[in-house]
Amino acid sequence: MLNKPLFKVHKICLFLLLLPTLALADHHGGPIKAGKEKAQICIACHGVGGNSNNPEWPNLSQQSKRYLIEQLHMFRDGIRKNALMNAQAMNLSDQDIIDLASYYNSLQGKKGKVQAGEKIIRLGESIYRGGILDRGIPACISCHGPKGLGIDRTGYPKISGQHSAYLLNRLKNYKESYDDRHLISKNYSIMSSISFKLSNIEMKGLSEYLQGLY
Repeated sequence: MLNKPLFKVHKICLFLLLLPTLALADHHGGPIKAGKEKAQICIACHGVGGNSNNPEWPNLSQQSKRYLIEQLHMFRDGIRKNALMNAQAMNLSDQDIIDLASYYNSLQGKKGKVQAGEKIIRLGESIYRGGILDRGIPACISCHGPKGLGIDRTGYPKISGQHSAYLLNRLKNYKESYDDRHLISKNYSIMSSISFKLSNIEMKGLSEYLQGLY
């Protein structure tokens, strides 16, 4: 089994070898068809049909097109830091990004499964649907919707059915980046300000609840 550093180098090398695939994908079938061809290099991490088998890597199926475009631009430009994704995105053109986002947005999202106990799920549901008003924490439902599908026109992502481990890591990342929140993006700043007020157990509850929401 490869250790994590070697595994990442392997993935980056694979990406560089497959770069010609991006250039050869045409637009005779529109951006979705082109995106499907270009997404072959994404399968290793994000799975067939945009559903990752690794709980630390996100599902991309049915994800907001605007959100994906924004995130890929931030990875490409080094604004959002992740060694693997920064390397993957560095040579993407604006059209490549549109094509990939269009393709993943077109896929049917996968239903998640509830794995945590009832108590932690109820905590997450309470915060998602009602917020914590006395601490200035808004209900997540106001931006992400009753089923967690997000709002594409504003770039609010789909979070239902997402891996709880990935969601928890993202909430922690938002919280840790609180001081630099205004340097990244408007939506990032919003999430950073909210996550900063959440305890670890509250973030855990939200993550577990959202994994089973659909």
